[in-house]
Amino acid sequence: MSAALLLLNGPLTDPALVKRRAAAAGLVVCADGGARHAVKLGIQPRVVVGDFDSLPKPLPRWKGTTYLFDDDPELSDFEKSLRFLKGAGASQVWIAGLWGGRPDHQLVNLAVFESWSKKLHLGVVDPGWANVAGPGKHRIPCPAGANISIVPAGTTAVVSTKNLKYPLKKARLTRSSRGLSNVALRSPIEVTVHSGRVWVVLP
Repeated sequence: MSAALLLLNGPLTDPALVKRRAAAAGLVVCADGGARHAVKLGIQPRVVVGDFDSLPKPLPRWKGTTYLFDDDPELSDFEKSLRFLKGAGASQVWIAGLWGGRPDHQLVNLAVFESWSKKLHLGVVDPGWANVAGPGKHRIPCPAGANISIVPAGTTAVVSTKNLKYPLKKARLTRSSRGLSNVALRSPIEVTVHSGRVWVVLP
């Protein structure tokens, strides 16, 4: 399966980018209220997953869209959707609408993303780009001068970098200011994760 797009209910700042990602996706899924974005963008999802407490009213007249009701109180609609996508055979999932919204939703979304990035290749679009990188060497294309932040997905991580203005050499990062707002000198940048896992964020 080619990359899937998952629409969450958080704010979108670059609708055109999301529409392009949807056009390239082999599967578009909405997590409950993410269907509101699909309506506004003119995107028809193949599947809508959740407890359906945030669906647009009236329901869109989509032909061929499957609604999967899941009222598991232990899981957010985001996590239910990721569970569905893994079962459907998705290996890469781009997520829009992850940032913003209620603080409690934001905290849960970040925790779910970090946990599920161990099982699926997840990336965030709109605004910018972000993913979670595990142990190993990662080459990331980005324009010279781009702002980039590297933040542990967990309590600590040990990281080395190349092609950044402020290089790191087996630096132990914690969830603090270090690693925030570095600058790419040229593309690609190189991030080597010696231990732990890190968010790599291009706003």
